This record gives sequence, C-alpha cells and structure tokens, in this order.
Amino acid sequence: MTDQRSFARTVIALSLAVIACCALTFTIMLLAGSPAVQPQRVLDQDTLARAVLNHVESDDAFDKPPTIDDVTCPASIPVEAGREFECNVVGVGSSGHAWVKVKIKDDQGDLSLG
Repeated sequence: MTDQRSFARTVIALSLAVIACCALTFTIMLLAGSPAVQPQRVLDQDTLARAVLNHVESDDAFDKPPTIDDVTCPASIPVEAGREFECNVVGVGSSGHAWVKVKIKDDQGDLSLG
C-alpha cells in the first residue's frame, strides 16, 4: 500500500514538473516576441500609392495628372521579401491606365518598382 502511494506521488510530481516547464516555455516565448505571437506587418496603402504614382509618367493628353485616388493596389499586402504584385493607375498612357509591377525587396518594406 505504501508503494502505491509513493508511486502516485511520484507521477503527480512528475506531471506538475512537466506542466511547469511548459508554462515557463510559453511565457518565455510570449515575452521574447515569438513570430507566432507578433501581428503580421502589412504595407501602408497611402505610402504604396504615392510610390507607384511617383514611378508612373502621366501623358500630357489627359486633362489632369493622376492622383492617389487613381491608384489601385491589392489590400493588406504582408511585408515579405520577394513578394511581387501589380498596381493599376487609371488615367495614364494611351490605354488610359498603367500597370506597375511592385516587388518587396526586404523585410523592412523597401520597394522595387518596374
């Protein structure tokens, strides 16, 4: 009977030690800013639209130069190096719009426009 109690106490002590280790690991990951806990960074839409607009040359045949409202880019683009997408600028060029290819160069959100 004494052996059974001793075994039960050992199992309970071991279980508590495992739970404590898991809780400590989770707390350290939370405080260290684990990538799984941090929110995903996305490109600022206004800054992106300004960069695209500055890259595009407007045609003199149009009544007004294009504005930020004329730029259409995908929404909520995650900042990931190497990601590519296209933005459309209405009111530019002979076809009335221009497509600008955008590539994110690094995890800081630097862009390459082409």
